[in-house]
Amino acid sequence: MPRRRGAANELPDDPIGALALRYGLDRNEMDGWDVAENLSQINRELASPALTEYARRMAVQAVLRRAARLVGPIRPAEKTIVEPLTEPFRGELDVDRTLDNLASRELPDPRDWIVRIREEKHVPVVLMMDVSLSMSGRNLALAALATAVLALKVRPQDLSVVVFESTARTVKRLHTREGTEAVVEGVLSQPARGYTNIGDALRRGWEEARRGRPRPATGLLITDGVYTVGEDPTSAAAQFGRLFVLLTEDHKMNVELCRRMARVGKGDVFRVKGFEDLPARMIRVANRLLR
Repeated sequence: MPRRRGAANELPDDPIGALALRYGLDRNEMDGWDVAENLSQINRELASPALTEYARRMAVQAVLRRAARLVGPIRPAEKTIVEPLTEPFRGELDVDRTLDNLASRELPDPRDWIVRIREEKHVPVVLMMDVSLSMSGRNLALAALATAVLALKVRPQDLSVVVFESTARTVKRLHTREGTEAVVEGVLSQPARGYTNIGDALRRGWEEARRGRPRPATGLLITDGVYTVGEDPTSAAAQFGRLFVLLTEDHKMNVELCRRMARVGKGDVFRVKGFEDLPARMIRVANRLLR
């Protein structure tokens, strides 16, 4: 029977079976994480746009489920402000400080009443992530998982995501409210091709970071420190007020460059023992940023 015009863009009757066949997996055991690991794998591209979209949705949901299990119950980061009472019922009375103030003077003053006010903490962060050829397949899925972990820990409007290969591009901007699902989909949509231009990533990242309020956003750079195109990224790193480097360890890593970028960026290096360790490491880094 002749194939219908436009049928290549339609979802197959058995999308799970079609994905299993394309990826060489058992359809009865395949899950969304298997799909996430194969989405960007070289020579495993899906010909049908409809099937690609179906596969991406499966992968995104699998990544979100894993991230939620890693992060656990989500509590917003808070800061405590101690100040005189200015509005009724605003804050919690700081009994000790209030009594100290009242005991130190004969006539009470309205400013003697001290309250502790808990406010949501705003910590703008720009995540810069390698999506070059070496990231295809499982590495990109793990990078998307690490991104989801960070996105669950900070407010949506406080997160920016920049991806880079031969050039850098912004997937998520600061002060926009796209949720974690959209951010993960943006990462998993990357084809994982091209070379590695760390300098361009830092320049694009700084464009985002300086939009942070009230001060520039903190930069998080995931890299092994090896750039294959562009100039030495040290000068671009020096623009940041605070830059942390998550060094993914492998046989070709450039530890000295990562240390130098963190030093001029007034930050630190967090060593990651391969991409398998990246999501858990991201939790610890996020907790440090949110302290």
